Amino acid sequence: MEWAGAKRFVIVLLLILNIILAGLNIQQKRDNTMTSAQEKAIFEVLSQNGITLYTDLNIDTKPMYRLEAKVPSYSKEDLEAAIFDGEKTKVSVGTKTVYKTENEILTLEGDKGTFVDKTVEKGLINLNKEAAIKLAEHKMQQMEPIFGEYELCYSFKEEDGWRIDFCSIYKDEVVFSNHFSFFVSDQGIYQLDFTYCEITGMTQEKKEICMEDEALMTFMQEWNKRDSAEDAAIQKLEIGYDLMEQGQAVMGTGLFLEPCYRIYLMEESEPYLVNAYTCQIVKKDVK
Repeated sequence: MEWAGAKRFVIVLLLILNIILAGLNIQQKRDNTMTSAQEKAIFEVLSQNGITLYTDLNIDTKPMYRLEAKVPSYSKEDLEAAIFDGEKTKVSVGTKTVYKTENEILTLEGDKGTFVDKTVEKGLINLNKEAAIKLAEHKMQQMEPIFGEYELCYSFKEEDGWRIDFCSIYKDEVVFSNHFSFFVSDQGIYQLDFTYCEITGMTQEKKEICMEDEALMTFMQEWNKRDSAEDAAIQKLEIGYDLMEQGQAVMGTGLFLEPCYRIYLMEESEPYLVNAYTCQIVKKDVK
């Protein structure tokens, strides 16, 4: 009888614990979900401050890990196949590593790289955005054995051509800091700038992140610091990972990537970045 009573007590205790956990899960989901009133309020506040939102908001958030990364090392053969279309290169090593053919040059320094094709002239007359994206996608596919999965993240028309940007993907999450910018003219791709770190894993603990309305309020405060009455039009808002360390990353350095919101404006090629852990604007070094 005593054993049967003990079992009943344990069963009842487990049921109570399950009910408590279910309640906590429901409460946490509510805490991480934007209400329709919050969504309406952020649209109104932004509008009052001259900011128009042309994108839907994600009403749910979830805790996210930090990612661990390092500056990669490349083989000459891989770079020749992926970037130089198989053409052999001459290499010079110093503070920067430079790969050259007669008309093309690739410069690597830490996590950054720049490729230039001197045979392709700058200038934009006839090339439309779709054709520019197609050229850039073909080259990005060629580079996939080195840099892995990617997705198109932005396109922007400049004076000398189209700028087509890609970001890499890790476990279905966008990695903003693994960033590839193709500059495409009527004659083809004349330049590629990229920043890339190899993702080696993730930290064991997830941390809560701020919601999109909080990130937008942070952006609004930053925008209002300008000495200008210019309005802003937000065309894209997305969550992903970015490198928080500033300065030059070197071989063997352990790096950490944290979840961030990227806010793209219609008339600007560089997005605003908000750290999703701290909900603070991240000041990035722009080329």
